[in-house]
Amino acid sequence: MFIDLLIRQVSIALSACTLLRDAQREDEFSAEVREQIHRLEDEGDEQRTTLLTELARALTTPIDREDLFRLSRSIDDVLDNLRDFTVELGTYGAAPSERFAGPLDAIAQGLEELEAAIRTLSSGGNEATGAARAAKHANDARTAYHDAMADLLHDDEVTMQTLRHRELLRRLDVTGLRLGEAADALTSGALKRA
Repeated sequence: MFIDLLIRQVSIALSACTLLRDAQREDEFSAEVREQIHRLEDEGDEQRTTLLTELARALTTPIDREDLFRLSRSIDDVLDNLRDFTVELGTYGAAPSERFAGPLDAIAQGLEELEAAIRTLSSGGNEATGAARAAKHANDARTAYHDAMADLLHDDEVTMQTLRHRELLRRLDVTGLRLGEAADALTSGALKRA
């Protein structure tokens, strides 16, 4: 049950990330995309609530309770930051940009690896290896953030668009950091289980 709930949480976050990545190819960020992201974030909150309710009642868990809690919280933080990116994109009046593609791609790849690692919990596989791959993609998101920032700040003139993109890139960097925390929680749980 916990594995299914975690997989569902990751799947929702991955859907949001993919939706945002695809939206960067458009000239304008549509209200429909915003609504879909908010719906996904609500679904993610429901999954987390269900997991916490079940955690309070469970006698046994697939990994240590604290690690399970941290893993779920960090996945939720990834989704929350993707929602915040969506809100800020609209609030700041910024247009979608391929500049955000690198971090979003790395986050999506990390979520895919995290989901695969969580799936191995039920089969007794080596989820620590999968978690390490997810952490690598979280680091790739950081590298993509630095690359995009270097590109953004290459011009000598600072415009309002520069400032908007800097803030939005920082939000994606934070999202990658939360993904790294999720991978760390899974690694911790896997190592305690071994």
